[in-house]
Amino acid sequence: MVQIRLNSPCRREFERDVYRPGVISLARLMWGSLGGGVALAAIALLSTASGVAVLYPPLAATCFINAACVYLRVARPRPVIAGHLVSSVAGLLAMAAGRALHGVLPHGGALHGVLPHGGAQAAALGLAVALAALFMQLADADHPPAAATAAIPVLLPLPMEPLLLPLHMAWGAVVAVLAAMAWNGVWFAYPAPEGEDCPRCLGLYQDKAETCALLTCVLGAALMALRPAGGGVYEAGLAVLALGGLAFVLHPALTALKGARAGMQHG
Repeated sequence: MVQIRLNSPCRREFERDVYRPGVISLARLMWGSLGGGVALAAIALLSTASGVAVLYPPLAATCFINAACVYLRVARPRPVIAGHLVSSVAGLLAMAAGRALHGVLPHGGALHGVLPHGGAQAAALGLAVALAALFMQLADADHPPAAATAAIPVLLPLPMEPLLLPLHMAWGAVVAVLAAMAWNGVWFAYPAPEGEDCPRCLGLYQDKAETCALLTCVLGAALMALRPAGGGVYEAGLAVLALGGLAFVLHPALTALKGARAGMQHG
């Protein structure tokens, strides 16, 4: 049953049982809506000023989730950043496959003319979303808006070199996360604790490895934002952000291996 709450914004209106889908509250209408808009505006301003181009539509959805659905797991920093990163890779792979199926191969290769243009695009779109879903699940980084990040390269020209898409989208995701931290921090914790035994590091409800990966991503994003100061700083930022993003992607596998080793030792 849908609840309607017209109470003015106060700390009670931002608790988990109230600030969620299924509850139409004045606080969520105001704070969630304005927060999503402010976050995307910040991304657009920083992107324009720094020359780090991003795809705005999927990040718009991310900003909404980060502001209005904070308690959902898909709004946590690791799924947001890793989700856009791996889905960008999925989109590039699908784009390459679509071109191959349409016959864009040197000297009319073996796949030349396999499908008409519309069929090739449809197949590439399906492949993009399928690969994005696969990669996000393998990385335990489910973030629905990132499926759009995978699909857009198949449909539209990119505002950056294709190989830069994963790190540019990770950059946009980092800015979205920082905006969510600043905006949500007025009323509640972001990332929100996932349970009573949720680990905490440097005041954030996530473990030490995730916090280190986030700090690395933030450093990389800051260096990338200094692109107008010189290409060397931007390139260093790409490398640092790639390192932080990889740490996020590998975090579930490393955590599982650590748990398996601990279990074997105790066994």
